[in-house]
Amino acid sequence: MYNNRLVLYYLSIFIVCIQGSEETVEFRWFEQKLDHFHKDSRTFKMRYMVKEDYFKPNGTIFFFMGGEGTILSDTTNTSNIMLTKSYINDLAKRYGGYLIHSEHRYYGESKATKSLNLKSLKYLSTPQAMADVAALIRFLKANTTYFGESKVFLVGGSYSGLMVPWFAKLYPQLIDLGWGSSAPLQFKTDLKEFYARVFQLVQQIGGKKCHDQIVEGFKSLKSDLNNHTTTKLIEMNICGFDHTNNVHVINLFERLTKVIGSEVQYGNIQKACDDISKSSFTSYLKKQLEGNSSECYDSVSSLKSLKDVEYTTDSARLWFYQCCSQLGNFQTSEYIPIDFWLDLCFDVFGNRFFECYINRKVKNTDRNFKDLDNRESFRKVFLTQPELDAWSATKVRKHNRTYILEGATHCEDLQPWKENDKPSINALKMDIDFEVQKLQTKAYN
Repeated sequence: MYNNRLVLYYLSIFIVCIQGSEETVEFRWFEQKLDHFHKDSRTFKMRYMVKEDYFKPNGTIFFFMGGEGTILSDTTNTSNIMLTKSYINDLAKRYGGYLIHSEHRYYGESKATKSLNLKSLKYLSTPQAMADVAALIRFLKANTTYFGESKVFLVGGSYSGLMVPWFAKLYPQLIDLGWGSSAPLQFKTDLKEFYARVFQLVQQIGGKKCHDQIVEGFKSLKSDLNNHTTTKLIEMNICGFDHTNNVHVINLFERLTKVIGSEVQYGNIQKACDDISKSSFTSYLKKQLEGNSSECYDSVSSLKSLKDVEYTTDSARLWFYQCCSQLGNFQTSEYIPIDFWLDLCFDVFGNRFFECYINRKVKNTDRNFKDLDNRESFRKVFLTQPELDAWSATKVRKHNRTYILEGATHCEDLQPWKENDKPSINALKMDIDFEVQKLQTKAYN
């Protein structure tokens, strides 16, 4: 029976993949309450995308929750957004589903307030964002006749992935199936395990030589700065930098370490190691920082942008506020102490953001995931943890739908079905397909 199911799965996916690709994505707006939890008449317009090409009445609603960024940018556009090139798009095509991608309040064009001052940011929280999604689902189900018996499959990746099981806990009646991809479900103020895992993966994937080159590169840069030598800063074409300012120094290391972390996270570390071996660690960093620009790299600008109370695309201030006020998981290392982050929260957002306050807020967030195992709604949610993802430092909650994806990188499982998918991802997708098929059967019966 299992083999027959596997054959039918591959055949159906093959048929979906050769039918061609519709790219009709429509932007819509929904009026949301600014504050879902207190009496407040203020509202804002939340942006979301829909794709209706495949939909048949009572078909499953595939709802992807947006995270910490705009749903339309250079990296999320109509050629690769979740509504056109993803596994949920494959499923919607196969089962006559309806595709939605919501934008997280404050990000992109879903500007909840006129300013990003501290008073305005109080409405930027994960519970408020999940309440936005709940309101939109209720509206669609109540006001769209052809959704009569449609089931809701809620999906998220990384930050929005952690919202899926949390949403299932708070709004179990609104979700029939969930999928949290690469979702960190543990929260602490000091996440020193993250970069420890990054460098483990550098050695595992890129080899000991590459690992040692990177480690020695950081040590050499630190030694130069301690001796007030700026040779390497000049080689990397870094400007606007005061090497006697400890905050500037630590922030630079945060920027540079993030480069390596990103290469690991998105499966590019082997190429990075090849580039480093052909040139040098310094040359590689210069290329990564500058890209194709001929201008120097101003690492200090990242500190200045955190205090910008005006809206900019994917404002760094927004995500930093969420970390300081609720999520924590500040990534630290021997070059980036936790005091750097705590002092920065205090400096950017004011004297309420002292260490005890931040610790209390982060513990409150972590507490939301403590009792998930005992909830029926949690059993509706697929959780994935890729093996080659530094976020695996935050252990996934293990239950009957938890998948450790061998050889996979961050959110790789969300991508469209491919013949050369890793066996672990294939197994996950086959099981998801089977559950979606059951949803459809219930909707049509």
